[in-house]
Amino acid sequence: MSSAVEQLEREFAARHGFAGAVAAGFGRAALRLALEAAEVRGGDVLLPDFVCAQVPEAVRRAGGTPVFYPVANDLSVSPDRFRAAFTPATRAAVAVHYFGRSMPSIGSLAEMCRERRVPFLEDCAVSLGAPGAGTQGDVALFSFTKSDWCYGGGLLAARSLELLERARAIRDASFLPAPGLAFRYGLLRRADFVANRPARSRAAEFAGRTLETFCGFRAQGFYDSGRYDTLLPGFAARRACRQLAELPATTVQRQQIVERICDSLGPARGLLFRPQACPQDTCSFLLIKSEAGQAFAWRERAAQAGVTLRLCWPAYQDEEPARTNATLGWLAEHLLLMEIHAKLTEREVQRIVRRLKDLAP
Repeated sequence: MSSAVEQLEREFAARHGFAGAVAAGFGRAALRLALEAAEVRGGDVLLPDFVCAQVPEAVRRAGGTPVFYPVANDLSVSPDRFRAAFTPATRAAVAVHYFGRSMPSIGSLAEMCRERRVPFLEDCAVSLGAPGAGTQGDVALFSFTKSDWCYGGGLLAARSLELLERARAIRDASFLPAPGLAFRYGLLRRADFVANRPARSRAAEFAGRTLETFCGFRAQGFYDSGRYDTLLPGFAARRACRQLAELPATTVQRQQIVERICDSLGPARGLLFRPQACPQDTCSFLLIKSEAGQAFAWRERAAQAGVTLRLCWPAYQDEEPARTNATLGWLAEHLLLMEIHAKLTEREVQRIVRRLKDLAP
């Protein structure tokens, strides 16, 4: 393992109070590694039904069976509904911290798992840096590509030295180097992230399409190109270390940007999925709510002004829970995500505000 990867693992564990950390090529690879270290093979793994497709796939690759528990349309989890999902076959449970905020009920969910001696995994991939995220579980999973750009990069952190040793042994014995894939992924993610700036969105989108074709990702899209069995290369670890060092300042910048957007929206603030400010929010994402269920149309209208809005998970994948679940259907039709680039200028902020006001009914 390269010295840069070892440095990332040490710095992350020390910064966040873990006994140690184990890095992998992608967040999905880190999750698979954590599940294998938790020895879920042959058993059930509880997952929220509002989750990206890579999470249940990681469970399957670790030899487990995904069993879904419901998430409410405000992205909360009822402890009673979570409790009802347990069976004698349950080998682990996963909870997700959504879009820059830690889940309010996370302590209750963790306590239920402790009572049953079931490993509890916190998926913090889209909430890197959120206060409270990753503090309750046996394992916490992080990604360096969800709220910024990196050459791939996932990491599991834990307080159990035994679990860390198992995870490290599995990784070192069976994971493979894939620096070319990591580099290509990083190029695409960088263009994708720059597209969150209205002044640069069209150029970034053109560059992204060109790179996708050149890198061979055009058929599947680069988001789906990540693997479940790759090592983190040294150049990706160095980029992740810089990202971590800059994270406190980046979070403050994002919070200030979101505050300006919210203050400028006026009556149109009702578009916000989370209209109430939260000091613990990393503001990596601004969530927009389409009351009329026009998420697809709003995304296209915003794009015409260079404002990038993204669909939430059920809208672009055909996962089992999304087929018959009314809550997931509602989220697919109503919820849009805006990634907040920390370098947005005041002119770009006002351009975003104008477009959001245009979307307001």
